[in-house]
Amino acid sequence: MTSPKTSLFEDVLSPSSQESRQDRILAAAGRMFIQHGFEGVSMDVIAKAAGVARQTLYNRFPEGKESLFGAVAERMWQAFPVMDIASDEAALSDPEAGLRLIGLGVAHFWSPPLAVDFLRMVISEGRRFPQLIQRFFEVGKTPAVSAVRNYIAELGNRGTLRINDAELASQQFLGMIDETVLWVRIMGDNAALPQARINQVVDQAVTIFLSHYRNE
Repeated sequence: MTSPKTSLFEDVLSPSSQESRQDRILAAAGRMFIQHGFEGVSMDVIAKAAGVARQTLYNRFPEGKESLFGAVAERMWQAFPVMDIASDEAALSDPEAGLRLIGLGVAHFWSPPLAVDFLRMVISEGRRFPQLIQRFFEVGKTPAVSAVRNYIAELGNRGTLRINDAELASQQFLGMIDETVLWVRIMGDNAALPQARINQVVDQAVTIFLSHYRNE
């Protein structure tokens, strides 16, 4: 399995002088979208926050703000850590370890408060700009959920688990993780959870899932 890439939100929280100009632009754009919303920020404001000329920004994103948002979302999802888990033989041979890897990976991905802020902004702005949610799903969420579904489906194909509906099973597992590590925070305090709490949530989700789907 490939090592997880540095997340966009880590770049925003701890910007490095070693970042590429592209990453600086995307980090600044992500920060501006979070602070002002999609409608409330202009390309000029993003250019100023990124420390680049307005023309530079348009040269890189000639289609404007929507294409820049898509690039921010894509950069964000690059950090999702288990995209290739369906072909990870170690995870496939040990479903308890594989599921725990997924659960902890999901929790780590959503751990930064700015990650929760970004998703909250997408949901809020999506009522007026439904293409934002569509783009957010296209570039990351759909492939990420598909990776988990394909992993669980492969466990079923190998006879390791009793899987009749991999789509439903993956939604059930991710739901047990996301409810606490993400959605409770979306609706209230977005502060990161203590690692002990994350471990508890993931361990119990794995236990519950395997107790239902494991072959006797």
